[in-house]
Amino acid sequence: MKRYKLLYSSLFALLIAGTSLTSCKDYLDVNDNPNYPVTTTMSALLPSACASTISQLGLYGDLMGDMWLQFTTQGNTTNQYNTLCNYSLTVTSYNGFFTNAYTNTLPDLKDVIAMAEQEEAWDYWVIAKVLTAYNYHMLADLYEDIPFTEALDQEKYPYPHYDDGRTVVYPGILSLLQEAIDKCPQAAEKSSSYIDTYDMFLEGDINKWRKFAKNLKLKVLVRDFDANKQAIQALLDENDFLEDDCAFTKFEDATDKGNPLYEYNIRQLNTKVNIRACHTLVEYLLHYDDPRIANLYEVTAASNGEGDNSDIYEGLPCGSKPQTSTIALVESSAYTQAYDDPVYLMNKAEIFFLEAEAYARLGNASAAKEKYDNGVKAAFDRWESTTGMGDAFVAASGDYAFDATSEETMMKCIMTQKWISYAHANALDGVFDRNRTGIPAISTAATVRVSDVALQRDLTPGYELGTLVAPGSSVLQPTDFPRRLLIPSRSSQYNPNAPVTKNLEEPMWWQVERGK
Repeated sequence: MKRYKLLYSSLFALLIAGTSLTSCKDYLDVNDNPNYPVTTTMSALLPSACASTISQLGLYGDLMGDMWLQFTTQGNTTNQYNTLCNYSLTVTSYNGFFTNAYTNTLPDLKDVIAMAEQEEAWDYWVIAKVLTAYNYHMLADLYEDIPFTEALDQEKYPYPHYDDGRTVVYPGILSLLQEAIDKCPQAAEKSSSYIDTYDMFLEGDINKWRKFAKNLKLKVLVRDFDANKQAIQALLDENDFLEDDCAFTKFEDATDKGNPLYEYNIRQLNTKVNIRACHTLVEYLLHYDDPRIANLYEVTAASNGEGDNSDIYEGLPCGSKPQTSTIALVESSAYTQAYDDPVYLMNKAEIFFLEAEAYARLGNASAAKEKYDNGVKAAFDRWESTTGMGDAFVAASGDYAFDATSEETMMKCIMTQKWISYAHANALDGVFDRNRTGIPAISTAATVRVSDVALQRDLTPGYELGTLVAPGSSVLQPTDFPRRLLIPSRSSQYNPNAPVTKNLEEPMWWQVERGK
């Protein structure tokens, strides 16, 4: 077994256990394998940084995205995710995003960059730069203002200031990405030994990393679309995006070596009843006879198991322990999970939809339609059982045909299908998109309901398919939605330069107003 595999397994087990305050280097120092002397090298640090990048993203990121976007909800006989479902977050909630990034991932990437500069290993340098930008971008999307210019130098800045997201952090992320893009020609001239095994996302392919850096650049630019129209058009004109998955897939069917959410929710908790299908997405898929439902949810106990029309999919109303639900737990569908579920930095459908949005907002309806159609088809092609089925849905007479009547209709098509595509694929990004565009909208209707034992479905009066509903026991107002994570207690209590904590429902500068 190669050394990178040992490092990945050990670090990943550490992070899943929730002890992300321990530094990567310290942890490895006390778990020395005598057959592999511990040295701090690029080839040791890069796979560890790849694993730690997805450790929180693939666990709590997917949990938050799945439940807040109403793909899933809390089972009505358990309590594991109640506070997540009803938005009862505090300064101690999900601190792992912050502490893991600043204690493990970003310092390791900083070391990789420094070593790569000494050795002129520009392929390592480019990959580490892009991953650095990605991690800062994730933090800025979660917290808005974050330590950036004074981060990662504890001796000089033991109490780093929080930089303004709009004027410092996001422009800084764009600079990191451009630096990486500019260095790609040098990085492509030669390939470091075994870089394809140490890079656990794109196997050391610098052309793909250049394209992925441009994906991220577009993603950042649309945060302030009107101010960045010229730069967005220039990026589209280059037509140099990675229109493919960028994902961590190197999982094994063994303890602490599988998908993070699977490890926590299935292998550690040893239960499937915690995460159930949510009415909101289930009803949408059933209404349009969308076959992807079979890839997202398990059939209920009432199904015959033969894969025909007798198979039943049912969701619970969203919220924590919906006791008023007339649907028993055994009559609801479990969310499908597997040890080898990928953890995506960006999925193939997502970049197509991002391009479609940019073209739509720039007034190029034909290009928007082309990218939209590709996005829908990519979302279907994610699974072998539905490969090729997207064509019929985007055809002129199809249920998901593109409506180019106006920018508003185009955006509704794009963002609704993008919402669906986030199920089982970096759902946290879907939360950011919802808050950025207001799509899906939040309905004032209570929920959807089942009308009779034959499962002939009616919608609650006033409810529109494809809109979110207020959880039954939300601590927020009915049309409010989580907009941020709260500044972690580790920083707010001990860093005198930490800003005043803003309310969970307070929009960031790039998000739509409350109630939208």
